[in-house]
Amino acid sequence: MAVVSYDQAKDALNRGELPAFLLLYGEDRFRARELIRGLKNCLQAQIDSIEYLEWGEETESRVIAESLETLPLGGAGRLVVIAYPDISPAKPYLKVSNPRLVAVFLLEKKPGKKDLSALDERVWAVECKPLKGKDLSRWMQGEAASRGKDLPAAAAEYLRFTCGESTALLSREIEKASLYVGQKQRKISMEVLQNTGSRTVGRTLFELVDAVAERKGDLALEVMQELLAQGKPPVLLVSLISRHFIEMLEAYWLLEEGLPPRELPEVMGLHPFAAKKLTKHLRSYRLPEIEKIMDGLLKLDLSLKKGKASPQLMITSFLGEYCALNG
Repeated sequence: MAVVSYDQAKDALNRGELPAFLLLYGEDRFRARELIRGLKNCLQAQIDSIEYLEWGEETESRVIAESLETLPLGGAGRLVVIAYPDISPAKPYLKVSNPRLVAVFLLEKKPGKKDLSALDERVWAVECKPLKGKDLSRWMQGEAASRGKDLPAAAAEYLRFTCGESTALLSREIEKASLYVGQKQRKISMEVLQNTGSRTVGRTLFELVDAVAERKGDLALEVMQELLAQGKPPVLLVSLISRHFIEMLEAYWLLEEGLPPRELPEVMGLHPFAAKKLTKHLRSYRLPEIEKIMDGLLKLDLSLKKGKASPQLMITSFLGEYCALNG
């Protein structure tokens, strides 16, 4: 089978096909481990008893060779996972013939074309590259489906925007959301993700900008205080808010000039979810209001840099003037 795509390998395992050797390389180690789990499940479906061994590059070659060459006791199968920096130390072992063995080599570096072309049909070489865009969204929806849940496209976009593109983190967030809705509810909505999401720095920054733009002063102050407690520079936080209002102003004029809203992400270089938020916020503002807030943010930035008062006091004053602070 030699070089195959990730999906081809996954489909083959689902059909009960097994390689003698599996070479995994690429940056997405979570999906590599996901494929190893699929391999293990496939092996267990065919053989009742399985020995699982895992070695690192520091393991003596004698120990690795023995685990690959000797037959397991009592008719058991054996799955061996070995981590290497590249394919060089794995080459001698690809010639081993053991009918009850499946060996996985986790490689940090992609094998060269010459090495890949020399592989025989007993070997599957699979690149586990990071997923992007629609491919990542489809993967997230598949993760939800594997737990018996539906993840709408808008919710998947929200999750990707707030958590980034780490499949390990995204899988964890989907799992938490699945447990949260329980067995009675199938849909994982955006609201569910907001209720269950980890308050990572990226998410908190998103919440800060969102709260200020929606004039939720008390929430903005709460998030701002949390970020300041984490040691985030006040000037940085103010600059992030300023950037959002600058983008609002740019979007305002683009739309005034007749640009269709669906083209905003491409023209402005924004994530589609961020562009949707931007147009939503724009509906609540008139041009003079945006300009007034930008002027206030500029003054706040200058005051923070000059150290005229405590950062928290100045930020609270700004939120009181431009947002809706209670009490």
